[in-house]
Amino acid sequence: MKKILLIEDNKEISNNIKEYLELEDFKVTQAFDWEVWLDTALDKKFDLILLDLMLPEIDWFTIARKLKSKSEVPIIMITAKDSINQKLEWFENWAIDYIVKPFDLRELEARIIAHLKISKNSAKIEFGDLSININLETREFLKSWEKVKITTKEFLIFKYLFENKDRVCTRTDLIEYVWWNESLFDDDSKLDVYISNLRKKLDKKLIETVKWVGYKFIV
Repeated sequence: MKKILLIEDNKEISNNIKEYLELEDFKVTQAFDWEVWLDTALDKKFDLILLDLMLPEIDWFTIARKLKSKSEVPIIMITAKDSINQKLEWFENWAIDYIVKPFDLRELEARIIAHLKISKNSAKIEFGDLSININLETREFLKSWEKVKITTKEFLIFKYLFENKDRVCTRTDLIEYVWWNESLFDDDSKLDVYISNLRKKLDKKLIETVKWVGYKFIV
């Protein structure tokens, strides 16, 4: 069951959203008191945050900035305003989406499902000063906010290593996953070349060679 934090000071609106989403098998935690909003968001693990822009006593930018400094949980803004300047400001400052009041709860649910699907295929790697944002669905890599271009086979190798980062991946594992047909893999050095290219493009410390066995992703 996916967990959602709903930060909305209007109790009627909040209760309506909670009731609807819980009927659709989401677990919704409500936050009304601004003094505990941030603590609730940071202390518990949520899959997504719904954040009302018109919060009393504290502005949405401050909350979003503090949330994003501590967490990669996607934020959908709830707003009564709808100007192009505000939309640009929201996306520039870490909102993944917004929905304008009044809205159909079915539309809100659809947006939530879409972004949860994306976030499931996304990850952030931090290694010292290095920060890499990965979307396994769109095959996009952002290295310190610069887009990194990789080939299809480089991507497949990275995807397999990343998804199996808790164990050593043998050369046979990788070859079978990437080339799937031995006739397409006619040179044993191919794998080493692709691994070398990945290390150059991302960071050489992220992929460790396990002698005589294979490779392991280090995070």
